[in-house]
Amino acid sequence: MSHYEIIPMQCPKCGSTNHFKNYNSINITTTPELKKAIMNDDIFKFECQYCHHVEYFRHPLFYHDTKNKMMLQYAKDPEEIEQTLAALKAEGLDLADYTIRWTSNWYVFKEKIQIFDHHRDDRILAIYKENMLKKFYEEYPEAGHAVVFYHADQGEKLVVVSEHMKAKFYYFPEQWYANMMMNPHVHKLLKYDTSIDVNEDYVKRVYNLDISVVIAKIQTDSFVDIYALHHLDFAKTGDHVLLEDKGKEIEGVILKLEVMDARDVPAHVRFIKHIIKRRSVDDIEVSNHLEQIAKALYHENEVQLLSQLLHVLSEVKIYLPLIKDDKTGELNREVIRTNNHEPVMPIFTKEEEAKLFAPESIVYETYFTDLIDEFPKMSFVLNPQCKELLFIDEKMTAILKRYVQEELSHVN
Repeated sequence: MSHYEIIPMQCPKCGSTNHFKNYNSINITTTPELKKAIMNDDIFKFECQYCHHVEYFRHPLFYHDTKNKMMLQYAKDPEEIEQTLAALKAEGLDLADYTIRWTSNWYVFKEKIQIFDHHRDDRILAIYKENMLKKFYEEYPEAGHAVVFYHADQGEKLVVVSEHMKAKFYYFPEQWYANMMMNPHVHKLLKYDTSIDVNEDYVKRVYNLDISVVIAKIQTDSFVDIYALHHLDFAKTGDHVLLEDKGKEIEGVILKLEVMDARDVPAHVRFIKHIIKRRSVDDIEVSNHLEQIAKALYHENEVQLLSQLLHVLSEVKIYLPLIKDDKTGELNREVIRTNNHEPVMPIFTKEEEAKLFAPESIVYETYFTDLIDEFPKMSFVLNPQCKELLFIDEKMTAILKRYVQEELSHVN
């Protein structure tokens, strides 16, 4: 279903107030008439009903093709699509068979719609376009900066648009494309690569053999096997996941996570269907509550606050930055050192703060009561960006763990 909101908007020319229909999500399967408005930019068009002044206001737009199982997000950063997909997963939508892309370039957004409408793979085309551009620069060094676009208004073509030359059109490389799709190495890459940002940087990663896949060792009631995770699946050891085996859905538990090069993934490996979330809580409210209690406990040593702290910790989500080991491919915990050079693990109650703290890390979501089981002797520092470092040391961890086991076990 397509969604929009009516926004009061003042005309920049005459100052009159108009009502602008602002689409934030379009399901092209249920509202196919909106595709034309996307391709000719009318989806962003504002026309004053009084003076007829026209402006175009670009804004984030989510494109959903349920028939062809494709989702495309136009936004400044990829967090937009992560939030959208999290909401869709919460509604029970299975994204396992979907092609998902994000771009911050409006022309690329429209190009990808055409690519997927013609059942082409944008990753293969990205490789061809990169090679094509190199040859173009060799043949026309005077052309200046150039870009290549897929164009399918009247048959499939590739068009090169440059600074100092007219647009040049080329036939679609049908035979080359077919050969690439039949290449077993390329086929394997396409199978396990779930990148959402397919652009020039993506092609560089392909050439540098830097397409990685998160692999999970999963235990079910009847077997232990490895499965692949989607790029947007944020999982941790101990998470319950839904799998498909011999046509039936079964539940499993993640025993171990590691990062593997796409070329090294065994051919039999399948993707999980989705992660099974235990609970849903208000992150902001709970994390603020936790911070207040922890500060009081840390500074005033009020023992009576312990049960209150544990009540919150049993529900609060913790975000843990993990660093990939380049040699083993395993994901290891981030460790920082105190002024006394003691190692502590940073944990966060807000996901965005964990990402800012360690931009190169993979952020995993867990619950604090699970965390103290996994790392019982590790000291933690809660929200390191706080003015005061809130330590939860080994002694406190032992108290918390004992409290969880003795006092909360009968509740669960």
